Amino acid sequence: MSKAPDFSYTPESVKALSVSVIKELEEKLKTLAAVPAERRDFRNTLLAFENAVSGFGEAVQIPILLAYVSDNADLRAAGQELELRISQYSVDLFTREDVFKALNEYAARGEKLGEVEARLLEKTLLDFKRNGLGLEPRARNRVKKLMKELIGIELEFSKNLREVSDALEVTEAELKGLPEDFKARLKKTDAGKYLVTMNYPDYVPFMDTAESGDARRRLEHMYNNRCVPANIELMEKAIALRRKIAKILGYPTFADYVLADRMAADSANVFAFLERTWAKLKLKGRKELRARLKLKGGEDKVMRSWEWRYYNNLLKKSKYSIDHEKIKEYFPLETVVKGMFEVFGEVFGVSFVPAPLETWHKDVRAYEVKNAGGSVAAYFYFDLFPRDGKYKHAACFGVRGGRELADGSYELPAAAIVANFPAPSGDAPALLKFDDVVTLFHEFGHVTHNIFTRAKYGKFSGTSVSRDFVEVPSKMLENWAYAPEVLRRISGHYKNPAEKLPEELIKKLIAAKNMDSGLVYLRQLFFSLLDMRYHTARGKVNTTKVYDQLMKKISLIPLSPDTHPQANFGHLMGGYEAGYYSYLWSEVIAMDLFGAFEAAGVMNPETGAKYRELILAPGRSYDEAGQVARFLGRPAGEEAFLKSIDAA
Repeated sequence: MSKAPDFSYTPESVKALSVSVIKELEEKLKTLAAVPAERRDFRNTLLAFENAVSGFGEAVQIPILLAYVSDNADLRAAGQELELRISQYSVDLFTREDVFKALNEYAARGEKLGEVEARLLEKTLLDFKRNGLGLEPRARNRVKKLMKELIGIELEFSKNLREVSDALEVTEAELKGLPEDFKARLKKTDAGKYLVTMNYPDYVPFMDTAESGDARRRLEHMYNNRCVPANIELMEKAIALRRKIAKILGYPTFADYVLADRMAADSANVFAFLERTWAKLKLKGRKELRARLKLKGGEDKVMRSWEWRYYNNLLKKSKYSIDHEKIKEYFPLETVVKGMFEVFGEVFGVSFVPAPLETWHKDVRAYEVKNAGGSVAAYFYFDLFPRDGKYKHAACFGVRGGRELADGSYELPAAAIVANFPAPSGDAPALLKFDDVVTLFHEFGHVTHNIFTRAKYGKFSGTSVSRDFVEVPSKMLENWAYAPEVLRRISGHYKNPAEKLPEELIKKLIAAKNMDSGLVYLRQLFFSLLDMRYHTARGKVNTTKVYDQLMKKISLIPLSPDTHPQANFGHLMGGYEAGYYSYLWSEVIAMDLFGAFEAAGVMNPETGAKYRELILAPGRSYDEAGQVARFLGRPAGEEAFLKSIDAA
């Protein structure tokens, strides 16, 4: 059995590693490339490549994790340098002609392969082809040049956004509706006005609660004109470059290039999915919009971009009267964690046992994940509270991937949740807001994907699935946070643990979940369709014109005059181009899978075992749609999702 992960790195050992791991991989690749064509077989070519790359990834995974979580600034810096070097090297790795030639020589031998091995060959070759290998040299070099140019443009777009320092000057009267602690942290001008920045902690509360419609209009105008015109030009240039790359590689559009390695397969399938969902959501969205317009009153029967958040928030407060500050008293962190382990331990047939394992910080909690028979299935770590230099959000980090080793044993996977929940203060324990509870369950969904993997090959292990499937397990587990029987088990007032979250509040939390789901999902559909329209266009794209046309039609709320929100739509310049639909796609599949638990009972261990075996364990070893169909007994559908948001 493989040992628990080792975190005993020093800045010096990490620096030395950045040289040694690349050198070691280079030697393995040299050996692989030197095998004569007539002697190539699965073991000395495809498996040799897979083992070399997976071993390389494993060697750097923990040192790179330490860049985000170590309390040693030198170790974090060494980890960051390592991550940059490995990222750059990985780009070169999949443009190597000698390795591609070796893999093609092996493929040409036509050796009979099992289903998973055939998929391994197909996906490995695809990684090289998507970088231009297989094309004649001039075309290949052109693709490489365009890809490098594209990376530069995307980085400049993001840098421009990071450096925005615009702020709106408002009077004290224009802050009416906002809490005192919001006002207290705003900077002031010499003239005594307050400065509201473009950062989320300023922008969102202001748009939600400021009573001054004119101040909200001015802030929205400034917010949606960040980095104009520079970022409009960069985005339109990027769209044109992507179109050229796709054309050289033989795809009709850039979206089709991206989707060739996703569940959705091509742009036609994505458009069909989005249009079907839109048709079902329009009715609910229009009904919600009418309720908000009624609250707005007056002659103007259009909900403006600077108004919808405000009236939505007003309706939420008046209809559901949920006080999240009060509710968090029922969610002490320790009670929630204990309840969560019990709930998912029951569902998945495991136990989470605290273990005296080595960690990267004294506050980190370590667990052995044990099967019913007592054998260790995986390792899990909790790093829950903020500290200097630590990653600032909540995320699941893979610590080690599961895979079959050369001696036939299985490398036990390990995963961590790195979060920044409020720490205990004085006599008060750490308390979670309900949103924090949902976040915890979401990240734990990613953990289940990592720790329950039994994939044979590292390439298919855990969360190494299609981008449009990776959020399925995380969206799945969010549903347990809304199940009354689970809320009773994970809650208990911090002053009296026996006092569970009152039934009335449970009902309000569940009811409030869908009070604006029509408008929220129409907005998500709008962004998804906008992304697809940008990346399937045949000629030059006027990004503002397309944005304007689609926003009113799909989201029911028009674009504000003389604004250009695409200039700050970072998703399309940072990994989600032709992929924004993935959020909705994953959620639809997750809700269909959750339907099986609803039918059998959310705590049903038989359904949990089946889900673990058919969805989590294989990773990407099989076609994801096929795995879902095996679990459900039919292909995935959209009915469960529509029903879950009251849009069926």
